[in-house]
Amino acid sequence: MHATRTHTAAESPTDAVVPPAAPSPAGRPRVARRRRRHVGWAVSALALVSAVVALLALAPPATQVEAQSPLVGQPTPPIPGPTITGQSFSLAGLAGHFVVVDFFSSWCVACRQEAPQLARFVAEHDSPGGARLVGVIFEDTVANIRGFLGSELGRYPVVADPGGRIALDYGVDNPPEKYLVAPNGVIFEKIIGPVTAAGLDRQIAKAKAQGW
Repeated sequence: MHATRTHTAAESPTDAVVPPAAPSPAGRPRVARRRRRHVGWAVSALALVSAVVALLALAPPATQVEAQSPLVGQPTPPIPGPTITGQSFSLAGLAGHFVVVDFFSSWCVACRQEAPQLARFVAEHDSPGGARLVGVIFEDTVANIRGFLGSELGRYPVVADPGGRIALDYGVDNPPEKYLVAPNGVIFEKIIGPVTAAGLDRQIAKAKAQGW
């Protein structure tokens, strides 16, 4: 007689239940570290972009470009006043000075970029024989320009052009556009794009060197 052995549940090779393997404790920190690295890279990239934008905002605007115009060498068309601060104005009243006539708008990005340079230009020429700046509003409201100029409001004459007649007479269609007027009232050159105070000074020096 053969002895019969009964397998218990614990000894059965087919019925034994194998619990699922637990996740590796070492795996979780690696995932967390990867996530932290991704977040860190994103923050660093955002900081880099912000820094570049800030540097571009603080950097001087690009050098102005001389443009062709049939008005160069011709007497300047009139710019009738009054100014937006209520002062009487006549371009002819600035005879004897180099005059920069600036067509600008508050919505113009390049106009905002060059604004500190124009403020510097006005301050550096605040003398009896210094050059003068005259602003002409291009397709904008007086209220917007008042807010745009801020503390510079009243530092130099700014004239409204509600019907666009002045801009039409000067052939202006995309600010910022400027005309450098010689002391005799004749236009020396047309300038497009944002300017620097030093760049305007160079153009004035060039005009003087040519006998204007």
